[in-house]
Amino acid sequence: MVPSPASVEIAFSPGGGATDLVVKAIASAKQSIHVAAYSFTSRPIAKALAEAHKAGIDVDVLVDHSQIEKDNHSVTAFLIVAKIPLRVDIVHALQHDKYMVIDGKTVETGSFNYTAAAEQHNSENVIVLWDDPALAAAYGENWKSLWDQAETYSGQP
Repeated sequence: MVPSPASVEIAFSPGGGATDLVVKAIASAKQSIHVAAYSFTSRPIAKALAEAHKAGIDVDVLVDHSQIEKDNHSVTAFLIVAKIPLRVDIVHALQHDKYMVIDGKTVETGSFNYTAAAEQHNSENVIVLWDDPALAAAYGENWKSLWDQAETYSGQP
């Protein structure tokens, strides 16, 4: 059993600030952001990750294999240009996770895909569990396992 977090923040979509809360969580990072994303087309979230990376934060992104297909509006090319390490899950039928582990102590998760459609049209949720190292460690172990199984992606076929 994982203990309760020190504090929780939630947001909903559409129109409830879900993207803003994800960006806020990214902006809180001081050391690292490890991302597991199923669908990733959100420019504001990609831009926040690129800004964090540029500021010296260790940013690593794991995506589902569907995100490297042509014409899917994915932000993978943007992340590669920003020199953010990117890996693709080719092991699972779907890499359906949607979470970030920030500084080994905060977890952002929920049903919210990192997409414009999730923000504008879908009924989705985001929860940030601030300052809970035990919970972050559990998510971090899962993320590391997925990362280690995934294939590095450079944007080249």
